[in-house]
Amino acid sequence: MTSISTVLPAVLGLTCLSLAATIAFRPRIAGALPNSLPSGLWPRLAISLMAATAGAALMAGAAVPFLNFFASSVTALLAIVLLILVLSGPMRRFWLIPALLLVGSFFAGIAQPLGLKVILLPKADTLSYAPVPVTVVKTYDEGVWLESVRAGSDGTLYLSANRDLDFARADYYHSAQGEVIARRPDGSETVLFTTPVGSTAGVVAVALDGTLYVTSNGATSGIWRILPDGTNSLLTSLPRGAWPNGLAFGPEGMLYSADSNLGLIWRIDPASGKSEIATKDPALLARRFVALAPGANGIQFQGRDMIVTVSDATSILRFRMTDTGDFSAPEVVATGIPGDDFAIGKDGSLFVTTHPYNTVVRVAPDGTRTVVADAGDGVTGAVDAVFGTTDADRDTLYVATDGGAFTGGPTTRGALVALQPFAAK
Repeated sequence: MTSISTVLPAVLGLTCLSLAATIAFRPRIAGALPNSLPSGLWPRLAISLMAATAGAALMAGAAVPFLNFFASSVTALLAIVLLILVLSGPMRRFWLIPALLLVGSFFAGIAQPLGLKVILLPKADTLSYAPVPVTVVKTYDEGVWLESVRAGSDGTLYLSANRDLDFARADYYHSAQGEVIARRPDGSETVLFTTPVGSTAGVVAVALDGTLYVTSNGATSGIWRILPDGTNSLLTSLPRGAWPNGLAFGPEGMLYSADSNLGLIWRIDPASGKSEIATKDPALLARRFVALAPGANGIQFQGRDMIVTVSDATSILRFRMTDTGDFSAPEVVATGIPGDDFAIGKDGSLFVTTHPYNTVVRVAPDGTRTVVADAGDGVTGAVDAVFGTTDADRDTLYVATDGGAFTGGPTTRGALVALQPFAAK
């Protein structure tokens, strides 16, 4: 099914190209719109060029969602110019043509505002660069965008990935399908679980007995459970509007998921699937209407401290769990870092992935922030990180990436990257 955010720019683009040709080559068509334009050649050619530019930009925007908002803005400017010319000339009755073009460009812009949202992404602080040794372990096929990486006690890495996400649509997951991949220490891989079409695979959590849990957004928002024998089921469904994202076990064995849309943390019983709100706070919310980055995103526990990244607010928060299971008001751990998810190092440092900012940032226990890897090191679109669990890789930080899917589109390739943040300088 083709969406309005694709069809409308294409229709407007063809209209603008037709106007460009008419204005440039057929200025004397009786009763046509160009009759109300300046009669000189150069004014006509200038307006024709503007219409052609808008048309070409709209056609490109229909194919590349990021360009659509800017193409619609150019078209709106063209429509305003044409409307002024028509209303000031002898052919005022043709005012409806540029007026419809103006209205169409407005709706095309709001139908796919990805470019505007990218411009309005929160600003990350400029940090010093202290690179660590990096190895690209594997680059996946085109259109395979990694979302999460977790480690089992035997050294197996569990990766979640998604295919066929369509950022040209508000319901970008409409044709998507997620999967959970087991990557064993010898490098062999097996797909353990595939979501229904229209649902994504989010963040994985690994229980001590090897059971996997994975958040999912889309047609059904909830958490899937995959048993060691491969049996899978939807553990819990969450209410309409919920966006379960990060997932981690708390100290008492309950699952906690950061809701990127509702500004709260879910508590889920891994046995029964019963869900409840563990805590809710305005500090967990993204900005309304303009946010592209999520609100609450990554979540991990450090003892009884629940640490949460809030991407759109560029903040990292700490909530302290009381003996009764309640949480204190949040404390700010760090700001200026639009974090996705993160791993906790043996020295207590947080290693934060920043997704579209293409960095891994280390937040030391004393609050010092440094970039330890960036796009030049292969962490383009860094989404998640985890330390290994065996003696061989306990100090290796595995980073999952989507390869820069927002700008790269369907040909983007996710990657698994290994960092050595504790290697001797």
